[in-house]
Amino acid sequence: MTRPAPPKRVSELSKRANVIVAPGNSRSGIDLRWLLRRLGSENVTSLLVEGGGEVNASFLLQGLAHRVAFFYAPKILGGRNSIRAVAGEGIMRLDRAIRLTSVEYRRLGPDLLMIARVVGDSTTKA
Repeated sequence: MTRPAPPKRVSELSKRANVIVAPGNSRSGIDLRWLLRRLGSENVTSLLVEGGGEVNASFLLQGLAHRVAFFYAPKILGGRNSIRAVAGEGIMRLDRAIRLTSVEYRRLGPDLLMIARVVGDSTTKA
Protein backbone atom coordinates (compact mmCIF):
# COMPACT_ATOMS: atom_id res chain seq x y z
CA MET A 1 0.00 0.00 0.00
CA THR A 2 1.23 3.48 -0.80
CA ARG A 3 1.63 6.18 1.86
CA PRO A 4 -0.25 9.46 1.47
CA ALA A 5 1.91 12.47 0.67
CA PRO A 6 2.36 14.94 3.52
CA PRO A 7 -0.48 17.52 3.42
CA LYS A 8 1.98 20.45 3.33
CA ARG A 9 3.70 19.00 0.26
CA VAL A 10 0.33 18.44 -1.49
CA SER A 11 -0.68 22.01 -0.67
CA GLU A 12 2.56 23.45 -2.08
CA LEU A 13 2.37 21.32 -5.23
CA SER A 14 -1.30 22.31 -5.71
CA LYS A 15 -0.16 25.89 -6.21
CA ARG A 16 1.76 24.86 -9.36
CA ALA A 17 -0.13 21.84 -10.69
CA ASN A 18 -3.50 20.10 -10.67
CA VAL A 19 -3.16 17.50 -7.89
CA ILE A 20 -5.47 14.48 -7.85
CA VAL A 21 -5.50 12.30 -4.73
CA ALA A 22 -6.57 8.81 -5.76
CA PRO A 23 -8.19 6.34 -3.37
CA GLY A 24 -6.19 3.33 -2.23
CA ASN A 25 -6.35 -0.16 -3.67
CA SER A 26 -4.92 -3.28 -2.01
CA ARG A 27 -3.69 -4.57 -5.38
CA SER A 28 -1.59 -1.68 -6.67
CA GLY A 29 -1.40 0.91 -3.90
CA ILE A 30 -3.76 3.31 -5.68
CA ASP A 31 -6.89 2.55 -7.62
CA LEU A 32 -5.55 2.91 -11.16
CA ARG A 33 -8.93 2.32 -12.82
CA TRP A 34 -10.43 5.15 -10.73
CA LEU A 35 -7.50 7.38 -11.67
CA LEU A 36 -7.86 6.65 -15.40
CA ARG A 37 -11.62 7.29 -15.28
CA ARG A 38 -10.97 10.58 -13.46
CA LEU A 39 -8.36 11.66 -16.01
CA GLY A 40 -10.77 10.71 -18.82
CA SER A 41 -13.45 12.90 -17.27
CA GLU A 42 -10.97 15.77 -17.59
CA ASN A 43 -10.46 14.97 -21.30
CA VAL A 44 -7.06 13.33 -20.81
CA THR A 45 -6.96 10.77 -23.62
CA SER A 46 -3.27 9.84 -23.53
CA LEU A 47 -1.02 9.19 -20.55
CA LEU A 48 2.72 8.54 -20.40
CA VAL A 49 3.55 6.37 -17.40
CA GLU A 50 7.21 6.62 -16.58
CA GLY A 51 7.29 4.70 -13.36
CA GLY A 52 9.43 2.25 -11.52
CA GLY A 53 9.05 -1.51 -11.67
CA GLU A 54 6.03 -1.65 -9.35
CA VAL A 55 4.11 1.07 -11.21
CA ASN A 56 4.94 -0.51 -14.57
CA ALA A 57 3.83 -3.93 -13.32
CA SER A 58 0.58 -2.50 -11.96
CA PHE A 59 -0.40 -1.04 -15.33
CA LEU A 60 0.70 -4.13 -17.29
CA LEU A 61 -0.76 -6.81 -15.00
CA GLN A 62 -4.11 -5.00 -14.74
CA GLY A 63 -4.35 -4.75 -18.52
CA LEU A 64 -4.21 -0.94 -18.46
CA ALA A 65 -1.21 -0.42 -20.76
CA HIS A 66 -1.77 -0.19 -24.50
CA ARG A 67 1.81 0.43 -25.60
CA VAL A 68 5.26 0.05 -24.09
CA ALA A 69 8.66 1.57 -24.82
CA PHE A 70 11.93 0.11 -23.57
CA PHE A 71 15.39 1.56 -23.99
CA TYR A 72 18.37 -0.76 -24.25
CA ALA A 73 21.89 0.58 -23.77
CA PRO A 74 25.20 -1.16 -24.42
CA LYS A 75 25.75 -1.55 -20.66
CA ILE A 76 25.08 -4.37 -18.24
CA LEU A 77 23.51 -3.73 -14.86
CA GLY A 78 22.08 -6.36 -12.60
CA GLY A 79 22.32 -8.38 -9.49
CA ARG A 80 19.96 -10.01 -7.07
CA ASN A 81 18.80 -6.67 -5.65
CA SER A 82 18.88 -4.63 -8.84
CA ILE A 83 16.07 -2.31 -9.91
CA ARG A 84 13.68 -3.98 -12.35
CA ALA A 85 11.81 -2.41 -15.23
CA VAL A 86 8.79 -4.58 -14.40
CA ALA A 87 8.40 -5.88 -10.84
CA GLY A 88 5.20 -6.77 -8.99
CA GLU A 89 3.89 -10.30 -8.64
CA GLY A 90 5.27 -11.20 -12.04
CA ILE A 91 4.24 -13.87 -14.49
CA MET A 92 5.98 -17.17 -14.02
CA ARG A 93 4.57 -19.16 -16.96
CA LEU A 94 5.42 -18.52 -20.59
CA ASP A 95 1.84 -19.25 -21.70
CA ARG A 96 0.62 -16.35 -19.51
CA ALA A 97 3.27 -13.86 -20.67
CA ILE A 98 2.14 -10.43 -21.79
CA ARG A 99 2.50 -10.49 -25.56
CA LEU A 100 3.59 -7.58 -27.70
CA THR A 101 2.78 -6.85 -31.33
CA SER A 102 3.66 -4.17 -33.90
CA VAL A 103 7.17 -4.14 -32.49
CA GLU A 104 9.46 -1.40 -33.82
CA TYR A 105 13.13 -0.85 -33.07
CA ARG A 106 14.92 2.47 -33.45
CA ARG A 107 18.60 3.17 -32.99
CA LEU A 108 19.27 6.30 -30.94
CA GLY A 109 23.01 6.80 -30.93
CA PRO A 110 24.47 3.70 -29.28
CA ASP A 111 21.09 2.85 -27.66
CA LEU A 112 18.13 0.92 -28.97
CA LEU A 113 14.48 1.88 -28.42
CA MET A 114 11.79 -0.79 -28.69
CA ILE A 115 8.18 0.36 -29.04
CA ALA A 116 5.31 -2.14 -29.15
CA ARG A 117 1.57 -2.55 -28.65
CA VAL A 118 0.37 -4.70 -25.74
CA VAL A 119 -1.84 -7.59 -26.88
CA GLY A 120 -4.99 -8.19 -24.80
CA ASP A 121 -3.94 -10.17 -21.74
CA SER A 122 -5.99 -13.15 -20.57
CA THR A 123 -4.19 -13.13 -17.20
CA THR A 124 -5.86 -9.88 -16.13
CA LYS A 125 -8.39 -10.48 -13.36
CA ALA A 126 -9.29 -6.88 -12.45
